[in-house]
Amino acid sequence: MKRNGFFHIVIACFMLVGPGILPTAMARPSTNLPTAEATQVRASPGTTKPDTASEAALWRQRVQPIVAGCTTDYQKARAIYDWVCQNIAYDMADHISDANTCWNQKRGICSGYSQLYIKLAHGCGLQAEEINGMAKTITQTNGKGPHAWVKVRTEKGWTLLDATWGAGEVVTDRSGAKQFKRQFRSFWFDINPQWNIFTHFPKQPEDQLLPSPITQEQYHRLPILWPSVEAWGLEADQMLSHCLEHKDAKMPKTYDVPKPIVGKMKLIAFPLKRTLLPGKSYQLEVECTDENHRPFLQPNTEWEKKGNKYTATIRPTSKQKYVRLEIGEPDGNGGWKIYTLLEYTVKAK
Repeated sequence: MKRNGFFHIVIACFMLVGPGILPTAMARPSTNLPTAEATQVRASPGTTKPDTASEAALWRQRVQPIVAGCTTDYQKARAIYDWVCQNIAYDMADHISDANTCWNQKRGICSGYSQLYIKLAHGCGLQAEEINGMAKTITQTNGKGPHAWVKVRTEKGWTLLDATWGAGEVVTDRSGAKQFKRQFRSFWFDINPQWNIFTHFPKQPEDQLLPSPITQEQYHRLPILWPSVEAWGLEADQMLSHCLEHKDAKMPKTYDVPKPIVGKMKLIAFPLKRTLLPGKSYQLEVECTDENHRPFLQPNTEWEKKGNKYTATIRPTSKQKYVRLEIGEPDGNGGWKIYTLLEYTVKAK
């Protein structure tokens, strides 16, 4: 059985941080969020300085080729997001935070990404504002790392986006050196506010864009979940309600997988826990979209199959350190390429 994996990027800023090439090919967890370098930035106060007439003309000129062919505000907002993510690198040295320098040098920190996005948005007539607050990262899971992101108004209303996390990640190679690795992520545009609040907490409650804003204490108790998990069948409103109702709610580690694999399996039922108890039984149910994909469990566990639905009972032992839910696809040689989706730890006695 052949195992393949995929590296993670940025978010929470998620400017994700990776340990370079992992010793195994298993996919890297999406909880590997950005490093402190990627989030401890000099965020601006949430306002954008008005342009002079000549500056406004310059930004109109700059954004014109980016939004060429767009017929709606939403299309323009997305085109600017794509351009910023694909052309601006995370600034590892000078902490560039102003839009013009970010444009000229094609690098910046999170406030540089957000200020550049806003200037380009204003240049094509869009209303956009910077949001300042805190974000959860791999090194700051308490969610106190300062961060900046954006809301832009389109015909759909206010739309949340994080171009920093959408651009790539900061990775660390075996020598310990850090560098920016570009890896575009579309799901940090038009973020469902109910997913966004798992990792982003704005200073102003109205910037949560939630019907009922949550408190900072509630935010700190939430586990880290990315909006990308929606592709596996998870509902944002249900997950947020569950986690708010259960103060000790912990989620299993979620993993990034290659884009063609995303959505090939739906999670119907699984333990909403991070740690499983030895000797206790847990039920799993998934549905695969076609016959070319199927679930696996590590340690190996038998599945009961009915159509495209699979059910299994897992009963960890005290000798196990983890339980992994995986998805496989044919490798072309009679075997399977395996990608990890969820990982539970098993409590030691």
